[in-house]
This record gives sequence, structure tokens and C-alpha cells, in this order.
Amino acid sequence: MKYRLALVEYLNTLPFSEGLRLSGLDQQMEVLPVNPAECAALFQQGKVDISLCPIAALEDMPPHEICGDFCIGADGDVETVLLLSHVPVHKIEKVRLDSQSKTSNKLVQILADRYWQTNWKYYFDENEKQPLSCVMIGDKVFEQKKGYPFRNDLAGEWKAMTGLPMVFAVWIARPGVDIEFIKEMDIAFKLGIDFVRSPDSTIPAWQKKYLLNNISYSLDRRKREGMQLFLQYADNLVTI
Repeated sequence: MKYRLALVEYLNTLPFSEGLRLSGLDQQMEVLPVNPAECAALFQQGKVDISLCPIAALEDMPPHEICGDFCIGADGDVETVLLLSHVPVHKIEKVRLDSQSKTSNKLVQILADRYWQTNWKYYFDENEKQPLSCVMIGDKVFEQKKGYPFRNDLAGEWKAMTGLPMVFAVWIARPGVDIEFIKEMDIAFKLGIDFVRSPDSTIPAWQKKYLLNNISYSLDRRKREGMQLFLQYADNLVTI
């Protein structure tokens, strides 16, 4: 039986997808490229065995284990998780949230409450073309941020507030997934990161800079501390 794996389809996961391809591990599983919210939904619905799960969704997941040595994190500015606005932070009144990212939506609320000490209103409206202020994540940020004069990097603001890195997503597996397979995934992911670092890779320079300087992949002790603090703060929020 092939394991089914949900992988976020953003540039920041390129080391994971390339590692699976280069190692041949992608031939031993069914890989589903989706957005972060769908990664969580597929695992919750029992449609995948392994998922790159947004950390704010962990509480909603069926029995699982956080697995492996890698994550999607940032130790400072991440560049693709932003609060975009036409007015400064202290003049914001309401913020449109991003339907693809429960973690980023929680993060902006934590920062508003504990760091900026504001009392904003939050809403969803995917049809709104140019909100006054919004949370935006993913590859679309590279282009659309140009339309906003005020840009707050949420991972950078988290680091300024807590001194800790921000973890956006971790790998989780259902009970019974072979630990040896998880170890093979870790080897593949390291291979993918080495590929990005290689001078022989054909990755455009701006993408390589983003992947190596803004995204931090190892799930180390400090990232686990940052993740636990985020989850603690998130528990005290009013659900939007």
C-alpha cells in the first residue's frame, strides 16, 4: 500500500518536493499538492496518511504524531506571510483574513492583542479585490504586496515580540505509519535542501535567496519552544 501525503503547493516547499523527486520516494507514495487549509482538511477527513499541517489546525486533527526533523518555519522575516495595509498599524480598524491559513490568521490576532495592543475586527471575503487591510500568505504575496504601502511581516513581528522563531506547519502522520518511512522522508528532505544550496541548481537567484534566507526548515528546540508558545497564545483567542 502506498502512503498518501498532502504537501503544500507553495514555493517554500520546493526542497520537500524536489527531495522526494530526487530520492525517488515520490514513486512510493501518492503526493497531493494543495493549499495549507486543504492539507489539514485531507488529514482530518482521513484521506491522507501524512500531512504538512498548519500548527493552528493540530487541535482539530484526529490521532496523529508530529514526525520528522523538518517544518516550515522562519527565524525572522518570512516574506510570504504579511499584514498588508493602506494605512499604518495604529490606524487599522478591520482586517480581512486569508481563508487558506488558519495559522497566519491566528498569528495576526495574537500580535494585534499582545504586541500592537489593538482591537481590530476580522472578516473573510474572498471576492473583495483590494481590502484596506488584509492578511496574505503564499506565492501571491510576491506580486500583490506591491499594491500596499504598509507591509508587516508576521514572522518578523513574532520574533520581535517573543525572541523565538515562528513555525507555520509541521509534518504529522497517523498512528501506524512506519517510522522507517519517516526517516526516509527526512533523508529526502535533506537532499532537497542540499539541491537548493547547490551552485549547479537551476533555481532562479531570487527563489534561492528566499528559500535559504527566509524559510527555516529544521524543527529544532527553539522552534518547538516557539510553536508551544504560539499554541498557548492561540488557546486564549476568541475564534474567528
